[in-house]
Amino acid sequence: MAGHHGGTGTVTIPEKPVRRRLKNLPSFVVTRGGEYCFVPGLRALRWIAELED
Repeated sequence: MAGHHGGTGTVTIPEKPVRRRLKNLPSFVVTRGGEYCFVPGLRALRWIAELED
């Protein structure tokens, strides 16, 4: 749903009684940057919590 596909994307909309398929949709997502985020594991969080000031 989100991402660059060069205008060749196809989306299926589940409808009743017949599904609807949209083809060759133009790109509507523009990437302006990126970010890597992480959270320490539980073991590391416990270790951090036990540190003395």
